[in-house]
Amino acid sequence: MSRISTSWDIGRSSGQCAASGEPLSAGAPCIVALVEREDDPSAPLARLDFSENGWASPARPKGVIAFWRSIVPAPGEKKRGFVDDQTLLDLFERLGGDDRTHRVRFRFVLMLLLVRKRLLRVVSTESNGGLETWHVLPKGAQEGEQPLSVTNPKLDEVAMKEVTDQLGEVLDGAW
Repeated sequence: MSRISTSWDIGRSSGQCAASGEPLSAGAPCIVALVEREDDPSAPLARLDFSENGWASPARPKGVIAFWRSIVPAPGEKKRGFVDDQTLLDLFERLGGDDRTHRVRFRFVLMLLLVRKRLLRVVSTESNGGLETWHVLPKGAQEGEQPLSVTNPKLDEVAMKEVTDQLGEVLDGAW
């Protein structure tokens, strides 16, 4: 049985606009994007930072999975998370229905985070032919609302830590 590597280097901010190459100034608004890289299947997700003008330019990449607005921190400024709960839920929903391995893994770990934050609740699990599916509902779901299905990719401890670390890098806004 071969082990598919989950060692992706999503990275930190380069301090430069990915479209123009110009430096991002402390205190300036920026857009952070989680982008799928088709050129490197061993590292399928990357973080790119853009100035507002760079984001509006034709140089904006294809394959954007999610993006959010932030402010470029001053050097030495304490790191703070800048992704709100709704952005996390939107990202979770956008990843649904995509069966590419790296997205299934990322979505599963994101679901665990959302359950821990009590933004989703697990209503049931089922196994069918070795495939485990979790069914979750968002906080405040209406009576009779259909649960969302999430495939459990059965990550081992090492793979779970790697995906969790990558999710943390992207969502905590590590500069």
